[in-house]
Amino acid sequence: MMLDLILDNARIRTFDEDRPAARTMGVWNGRIVGFDEDVRGLNAKRRLNLGDAAVLPGFNDVHCHTAWYGLTLASVDCTALPGGLPEVYAKLEAASAAVPSGEWINATGYGHRDYGGEYPDLAVLDRITGDRPLFLRQQSGHAAIVNTAAMRLAGILEPGFQDPPGGHVVRDQDGRPTGLVEETAQALVQDLIRPYSLETLVGALDLATAQYAREGITSFGECGVFAGWIGHSPIEVHAYQLAREQGLLRARAQLMPMADGLHAITAHSTDGYGIGLDTGVRTGFGDERLSFGPVKIFMDGAMSGETAAMRENYAGTDTAGYLQDDPEVLRRLTLEAYRSGWSVAVHAIGDLAVDHAVANIVEAIDTYGQRTLPNRIEHAAMVHDEHLPTLARYGIAVTPQAAFARDIGDGMNRSLGEDRRRLLYRGRSFVDAGIMLPGSSDRPCADGTALRGIQAFVDRATGGGDVMGSAAECLTAEQAVAAYTKTAAEASGHSSFKGTLTAGKVADLVVLADDPVTADPARIGDIDVLATAVGGEFTHWAL
Repeated sequence: MMLDLILDNARIRTFDEDRPAARTMGVWNGRIVGFDEDVRGLNAKRRLNLGDAAVLPGFNDVHCHTAWYGLTLASVDCTALPGGLPEVYAKLEAASAAVPSGEWINATGYGHRDYGGEYPDLAVLDRITGDRPLFLRQQSGHAAIVNTAAMRLAGILEPGFQDPPGGHVVRDQDGRPTGLVEETAQALVQDLIRPYSLETLVGALDLATAQYAREGITSFGECGVFAGWIGHSPIEVHAYQLAREQGLLRARAQLMPMADGLHAITAHSTDGYGIGLDTGVRTGFGDERLSFGPVKIFMDGAMSGETAAMRENYAGTDTAGYLQDDPEVLRRLTLEAYRSGWSVAVHAIGDLAVDHAVANIVEAIDTYGQRTLPNRIEHAAMVHDEHLPTLARYGIAVTPQAAFARDIGDGMNRSLGEDRRRLLYRGRSFVDAGIMLPGSSDRPCADGTALRGIQAFVDRATGGGDVMGSAAECLTAEQAVAAYTKTAAEASGHSSFKGTLTAGKVADLVVLADDPVTADPARIGDIDVLATAVGGEFTHWAL
């Protein structure tokens, strides 16, 4: 038998309990055929001596925003500029000079905590942008900064304007808009820019997944497509299909449609169908390369902007954030989507939002039965001990982003205060309770580099020298890598064909200069990615 590929002289860590390690691995027709003695004496079209490099299952970021990330690579980047607000203004002024009158200026990455808690001054933005409407997305994605030209086009300045449900146009003490729009209010401006063209979206996916390959990422979950303030086009899935057909989708993608895009479906009365997508496609539709995952439902906002819904006020404030809609509306939406065949991924960050999310998912499972693909709570930033047994018993996965620690961990610690910070983006508590904890980044809201995310799970180090939340929530390096490989596949419903290096599974792998499980924990994020392969085909090669 002639194999397609044999990897020799490697430190192979499989994350398969039946065969945890090997030195040689064989690949045929995109799948692993065996290790060591299984492939001894066999030849291959390509045989590679890896020089004792480490080989692990490819990394899987189950919650990121790939199209959005790709678009940011072509936008004005305002992320943590060392020159402060003057440098932000300078970059926007330069961009304005290059944009024709009346055309949009798109920028991204602004984090008010990087600028002493300040937001750009609307008068200055208006002066440097003139009649060019500005959309500057905040790093969290849950707010944006716009200028007067954009607000005028969006109708925000019209007499009698009212905030949309689940959103807020921030105003000063005199009732004048400041240029900051939160949550669903962003869509008022975004809808003037969207939908993006298929060509633009395919280009974004090309840029984004090329970077993923350089980081060892072989799978990802696109958390929110085609509808809501996080979608980019009603035919966004078409863009994914085109990118795949053109060889520009360099990782396996699980697409999570926004619940905003589901609508009433007329089906046979015996089917018990409620809301969905035309033709009845649902969670699980697709193949090993491109498929539909759970439907995403927003329960609340973000911790960094203090819009996440809390049981009690944020420390030193008179606000506790807010839910995206009436709790009963969100409950009915969850139940209707679930009974129509969708697993659900409920965005819930504040502890009040998590309370509702857990109750709604449990009611859905108790009423309609367990789904093959796990239900999830996205972010799960404030989970009280009382919920841990329930999450484990019902098989509900959680996706806390350790990657937030470095850039916004200090700010979130302050927002919660000493008494509550121990609950912030927990890790070890979930693992110890037997709850699925897959790796995720929320990119571009945080650094999406998988190895840095793994290190963040281990050290939870903030930019200010603290730890995010509690040091008791740190994972071991092995637990952290498992989160980005084996557990990520389980939480995606894909453990039957990926997540471990096992004979019969797809040959999705990453070749590293060192093994993150045994390396110095302080340098995991700096380990070089030497090669990445999806189905045995190399998407990145630096050996």
